[in-house]
Amino acid sequence: MFSKAFNWLAQGFELFKKAGVTFVLQTAFIFLTITVSYLMKILLLSIFLYVIQLILVAGMFMSFDKIKNSQKIIFDNLFDGFTNNLYNLILLSIIFLLSSFIVSYFLVQFVNIKDLVNNYKHINSINYIPIFIIMLVDIVINFVLMLAMPFITIKKMSVLEAIGKSIVVCLKNFFPLVFLFIIYLPLAFIATISIIGWLILFPVLIGSMYEIFSDNYIT
Repeated sequence: MFSKAFNWLAQGFELFKKAGVTFVLQTAFIFLTITVSYLMKILLLSIFLYVIQLILVAGMFMSFDKIKNSQKIIFDNLFDGFTNNLYNLILLSIIFLLSSFIVSYFLVQFVNIKDLVNNYKHINSINYIPIFIIMLVDIVINFVLMLAMPFITIKKMSVLEAIGKSIVVCLKNFFPLVFLFIIYLPLAFIATISIIGWLILFPVLIGSMYEIFSDNYIT
């Protein structure tokens, strides 16, 4: 199980190395749209940019598919999501957005930021359990939805069919995926410290998710 998780990561990195500069530039552009969306004070514009970000990520999945099939990629391949099953990608983005709103709502119910900052030393650790569960559910949902992207863009599935396939793949590979998450935790910590490390780790993550899709596609 551990070897399977490590192989996904290693294969994702191998794909990344074949067009490293292009993937770094694509990632930088995605991060730029994320930064702009956070700085925006207009809700509708922020939502619009959020949808754009996810479509760009779908384009990165397609870039990895090209690399896997021995094709060259350019920066502009990042925008391939806009011409491949765009309708279902937009629907998936809306589902992403709704899940984020729902998770945020439940977090607000359990977390008082002011009390957390002022009294964190006196808060019983058991009070963190609901927060931990909510965040864990959020990670699982986001992973399932992210893994649905290549099913939509590469296999041209509907959004519901793609999510269904993604769920099946996740269930079949539950323990290897848990190991993959454990491997990513220290890597994410290192990437966060170095800041620019995410320019490498993010595309490697997408590459390893592409490998999961490629290895487990169910006909």
